[in-house]
Amino acid sequence: MKTHDPIAPLLEGARLVVCCGPGGVGKTTTAAALGLRAALMGRKVIVLTIDPARRLANSLGLEELSNQPQRIDLAENLETVPESVGEGELWAMMLDQKKTLDDLVKKHAPDPGAFERAQANNIYRLLSSTLHGMQEYMALDKLHDLYTGGYFDLVVLDTPPTKNALEFLETPTRAATFFDERIIKWFIPSRRSRSLFGRVLDPGSVVQKLLKTIFGEAFVKDLSEFFETLEFLQQALQSRGEMIDYILRDEQTHFFVITSADPRRMKEALFFHEKLGELSQKAEAFVINRVIPNFEAADLEVANEARLKEFAGEDAPDEELAALSSELSKAYEALSRLARRDRDALEGLARKIGPELMQRVPMLGQDVHSIEQLLSLSGYLTPSRPVEL
Repeated sequence: MKTHDPIAPLLEGARLVVCCGPGGVGKTTTAAALGLRAALMGRKVIVLTIDPARRLANSLGLEELSNQPQRIDLAENLETVPESVGEGELWAMMLDQKKTLDDLVKKHAPDPGAFERAQANNIYRLLSSTLHGMQEYMALDKLHDLYTGGYFDLVVLDTPPTKNALEFLETPTRAATFFDERIIKWFIPSRRSRSLFGRVLDPGSVVQKLLKTIFGEAFVKDLSEFFETLEFLQQALQSRGEMIDYILRDEQTHFFVITSADPRRMKEALFFHEKLGELSQKAEAFVINRVIPNFEAADLEVANEARLKEFAGEDAPDEELAALSSELSKAYEALSRLARRDRDALEGLARKIGPELMQRVPMLGQDVHSIEQLLSLSGYLTPSRPVEL
């Protein structure tokens, strides 16, 4: 009987895998497991997280990750390294939006002093980490570099929860305007006409004098230099946005929606699936994490026989064993209800997207904090490609 597996064939030829979906469903851990499995197929893989939450390092058994690619030594972290790994490598990194912006400014600065001026600019230092849209635009830049750099065969992108992920996917088409056009257009001069910002900063203008009186001369100078920086960054990001838009639509780019069987999470995952369609994209696999297995009456009987005395001790009185049996029965009933809920949710999802896109991962009973645990998890993601140890 052929094993159902929508994921392994995609991993073998993908250049980019985008993991998206609701928060709190194991998306980052799944991205790490996908990256590991692709590395075991002999591919050079980097897992990039743009989610501000620091879960990727934890899933890989690391204390932290930086804005630079960090290689994970598989030989050191696996008891037995599969022969299939060959030239495969696993790398990981976490986006640091301020560091990425600094690097971008340094690279595209029109003159040697532009980066130093930006670094010294109070407004730049404040907004480089807080300006709306910064995370998405810097993710564009980092993804562009990793994808086009020539070293990695595959980039596995771990996105933030649904709303922020959608903003990221919409960012390439907005890169020409950079941040919020409704605001920036007032400040950045164009070739056709002078901006409001340019007019109000004319030396000796009434508005300029008013700004200096209210905020001080240093603030007006900082504001002017800050928007000069945005002007040359806008040109750089427009070019990169066009490239990323092409990459996201390439046939070697695949979108995986990660969710759980919780009806609320499932509803959000389907919402994301519909939004992908509106962006002319499609989800090619749904990973449903933490699915509660079915429980039968025989399961409870075996647990009663095999475990009760182990927990209570061989000399435990009958009353204590009866109380434990009652508690176990209640827990069993609760899990049975949740298992039925999961089955109903999965059946509903299958009717809407088709069962061929679905891959179920059972509740494992423990968090993933090491490469060995990731290896175990990855076996559920790609069951048709067992790892030969």
